[in-house]
Amino acid sequence: MIVNIYTLIMLFVAFLSLSLGIFLLYTTTKTLISFKSILPTETKSRFEKRGYLIFLAACVTLSIRMIVWPWFYFMLQSFVSEVPGAMCMFGVTQILPSTVTFLQIIKPISFFIMGGWLLCYYVDKSTPTAPLARKNLLFLLIVCSVLLADGIADMYYVIRMKPLMSVSCCATFFDVPLRPSAMIPQAIFGKNFQKILFIVYYVTNIILIALLFTSMSKQWVSVASLPRKIVLYSQYAIGIINIPVVIYTFIENIAPKLMQLPYHHCIYCFMGNGMVPDAPIMLGLFVIGTFAIGWTGILRLLCRGTETQLVTDLLLMKINSLSAFCLLAPVIMITIHLILI
Repeated sequence: MIVNIYTLIMLFVAFLSLSLGIFLLYTTTKTLISFKSILPTETKSRFEKRGYLIFLAACVTLSIRMIVWPWFYFMLQSFVSEVPGAMCMFGVTQILPSTVTFLQIIKPISFFIMGGWLLCYYVDKSTPTAPLARKNLLFLLIVCSVLLADGIADMYYVIRMKPLMSVSCCATFFDVPLRPSAMIPQAIFGKNFQKILFIVYYVTNIILIALLFTSMSKQWVSVASLPRKIVLYSQYAIGIINIPVVIYTFIENIAPKLMQLPYHHCIYCFMGNGMVPDAPIMLGLFVIGTFAIGWTGILRLLCRGTETQLVTDLLLMKINSLSAFCLLAPVIMITIHLILI
C-alpha cells in the first residue's frame, strides 16, 4: 500500500460511504417493504421522519461519493513517482489493471446515477405531497448497490496497490499504429480519418448545443417547425453518438495538438502532465454537459405527473442551460488553444 494524503482520504471516504451505504440499503429496503400510499396520521408522521432521515443520509453520502471520481485520478497521479517506469497515470494503471479498469468504468456510472437521484429527490422535496417518495426509494436501492460496489473496489485497490514491478511507457500503447483509437475511426472514415474526425467533432457538438437551446424555448421549436419529441429524441441520440466522437477526437487530434506532440496520443499525459493546464477542466465540462442530457431523460421518465410538472419543467430548463454551457465552453477553449498555437 502507498501511504500519502490521497490514499488516506480515499480510504476514509470509502469507509464512511460504505458504512452509510449499508445503513441506507437496510433502511430503504425496510421502508419499502412497509410502504403504503395511504396511512393513518400517526403512522404517516413516523414514515415521514424515517424518510427524511434516509434522504438526508443519502444526500450526504452521494455528495461525498461524487467527489471521489476526480479524486481517484489525483490519487493515480500521486502514484506516478512511486511506480518504476511510469511516466504518467497510464503506467500506474498497469498495476492491478483489472481493478483499475473496473474503477474507471463504475465511477462515471456512479456519478451519473447519483446525480440523477439527487435531482429526482430535489423535485420530490419541492412538492408538498412528496408524490415521488416510492420511486425515489426504489431508485435509491440501485444507487446503494452501485455505491457499495464502488466503495469496496476503492478500498481493495488502495490496500492492494504495491509498486513491485516495472511498467512500460504509455507510448507503447497510445502511439502504435494499431491502437484502438486509430483503428476504429479509420475503419469508418478511411485513411484521412483524423481530419474527418475533427470535423465530425465540431459538427456533432454544434448540432447538440443547437438542439439544447431549441428544447429550452417553445418559440424556437415552433420556428424550427419540429415536434418537441423529435427535438428531445434527437438530442438524446446525438448526445450518445457524441461520446465516442469526443473521446476519439481528444485522443487522436486534440491531445497531440494542444500538447504540441504530434505523434503522442496519451490521454493520461494530456490530463496530468501539466502541458495543458486546463485539460481536466475541458474534460470535466464535457462530462457534466453529457451527463446533464441523461439527467433530463431520468427526470422526464420518473417525474412525470401533474403535481411535479411545474417544478420538473423549471429544473429541466436549468439543466439544459447547464448542459449547453458545459458543452460549448470546451469547444471554445479548444478553438482558442488551436488559434494560439
